Amino acid sequence: MRALKWTGAFLAVLLLVFILFIAFGLNTLRGPVSRAVSQATGRELLIEGDFRTLWSWGHPRFRAEKVSFANPDWASEEHMFRADAIELTVRVLPLLIGRVVLPEVHLERPEVFLELTPEGQRNWLLDRDQKDEGGSRVHILALTLDEGYLQYDQPGVDTHIAADLSTDANGLIFTAKGTKNGLPLDATGRGGPALALRDNRTAYPLKAQVKVGPTAARLEGSMTNIVELARFDLAIELTGKSLSDLYDVIGIAFPETRPYRTSGRLIRDGKVTRYENFTGKVGASDLAGSIQVDTSGKRAFMSGDMTSKLLKLADLGALVGTEHETKSGVLPDRPFDPERWASVDADVKIRATKIERPEQLPIENLATRIQMRDRVLTLDPFEFGIAGGKLVGPIKLDGSKDTIRADLRMRVQKLQLAKLFPTIKQAQASVGDLAGVVELHGVGNSVAGMLGSSSGKIGLFIESGQISPMLAQMAAMDLWGMAKVKLQGRDKPVGIRCAIADFGVKDGLAQVNAFVFDTEIVNLAGEGSVNLKNEAMDLKLHPHPKDRSFASLKSPLYLRGTFSAPQVGPDMKRITAKGVGAVVMGILNPLLAVLPLLEKGEGKDSPCAELIAEASASAKKSAATTAAEKKSAAAGATAKQPAPQAKSQPEPQRRSRPVVEPSEPGQN
Repeated sequence: MRALKWTGAFLAVLLLVFILFIAFGLNTLRGPVSRAVSQATGRELLIEGDFRTLWSWGHPRFRAEKVSFANPDWASEEHMFRADAIELTVRVLPLLIGRVVLPEVHLERPEVFLELTPEGQRNWLLDRDQKDEGGSRVHILALTLDEGYLQYDQPGVDTHIAADLSTDANGLIFTAKGTKNGLPLDATGRGGPALALRDNRTAYPLKAQVKVGPTAARLEGSMTNIVELARFDLAIELTGKSLSDLYDVIGIAFPETRPYRTSGRLIRDGKVTRYENFTGKVGASDLAGSIQVDTSGKRAFMSGDMTSKLLKLADLGALVGTEHETKSGVLPDRPFDPERWASVDADVKIRATKIERPEQLPIENLATRIQMRDRVLTLDPFEFGIAGGKLVGPIKLDGSKDTIRADLRMRVQKLQLAKLFPTIKQAQASVGDLAGVVELHGVGNSVAGMLGSSSGKIGLFIESGQISPMLAQMAAMDLWGMAKVKLQGRDKPVGIRCAIADFGVKDGLAQVNAFVFDTEIVNLAGEGSVNLKNEAMDLKLHPHPKDRSFASLKSPLYLRGTFSAPQVGPDMKRITAKGVGAVVMGILNPLLAVLPLLEKGEGKDSPCAELIAEASASAKKSAATTAAEKKSAAAGATAKQPAPQAKSQPEPQRRSRPVVEPSEPGQN
């Protein structure tokens, strides 16, 4: 009953006001209305022109001329709004609960100035406490105008946009220029005749072209409730130099890529935005799928599923820092930016049928799940096929600190020798599966930094198999053996008894624990190290032919230099002494392409165990001999000086057991 009394009283007062409006006009109320708004908002409302009612069916309609509404004191512009005239209709019933609903508002030559400060103050929030966003008591459902001007400033992020608006027989036309996050902005477009500002039922048609820096978008579709951007359905075409540039447009981090073009359907429903059924190109690679971003949590959450028929690693080089030249060497040294990782959490699956690597082995069937949680990026599982086998294992990059902590745990499964070196004719008769483990952890904000500081283990092995006899004779550096194979014209495979390469890695230095490549023709042992920090190699391979050929060069083979300029060859002093230097250099050329095969291997405790022990003993003996030669040379150079007191030779440091792990049960 009390509510009915209040409703009856309000309607009586409203009826009295309408009678007064008809008798005396609204101009008598300009002062009271202005004072009431100013008192509620702390800003001055001025109606300097005529204020009157208009004939209208359904809702009361009013017209006010020369209207202005001031900005708060902190704003850079004097007024938030000015217009030559405003015409509007009012729904009566919502007034009973304190809400002002304006079904139609028409503006003549309006000027609107919107501003957002670095402290978060918004001049369009009308209450003094800046808390009425989303719950405003004034709701404009549809807005029309003849021509106007809109300005938006956000000085904290160097965003300044100015738009001119006008109408013709087909609807609204707009152009905008300025900067967004410091990047130049240019936009043009066309919309329907009436802006659906807060109408969730009426779709507003929109067609526009927008360019922000190197990113350009063409879109066409519809929107509802434009003020809150709560819903839209747009066909969109997006192009740019790199997906990472989208961070300056939408504030969500994407990986750095080559130039891209993509098109799909962009749909927003509340806090969830979906990019559905998109297709596109990144460089020459194709991508397709759907991505969804949910902004309801403390940070945006991205999920999705993407596929690619052909993925070129050259197109994604920038993703791991290889798009730009390195300062020195070949390892990517372009830094990642972990601070951007704080903009989004993610759970995205990617599958690629074929991966193209120029002049290298093809990779296929890439499958990974990319997850980001609190600036920690994981790829688990991370799996791809290569040389008839595959590499499987998780990768973790922890960007929660200023410097990224990286962890890599990969298993090498059944790589086929013939497919591992498809361009080497002699390798096509090879049979055997390469397997092993790579486990490294390091710190750094680039691939080069992570590997240069890494510690862990690398172990690779071939348990059994066969290779071409020509390759075996080349490894033995046996000129007569190579000649016999060539003259006989037969290439009967030679059995591999054991092949193993085992490295212990500490602070970026990979030291050989054991290196054995044992066949029926030659036993090849190795020693040395690879420095991942400065990309330097110092490896020494000792061939031990089993047929004692008189034409064997009996020289170690050295792999030195850097990753970008490797130096491979035998001990030229020893070979030149035999007078066959020029001949050998011509023969060794094809051997250079086989070196990766000789450097990969691991072994189990079959015939490999004895060979590993022999290789370790040989390495110790070689190290002792080298030390003795250096000591002798130093003594000769200082023969005229008193000889220093001899010191006892320390026992050579025992090498750790090789990093050899049997395959896990059920592991392919």
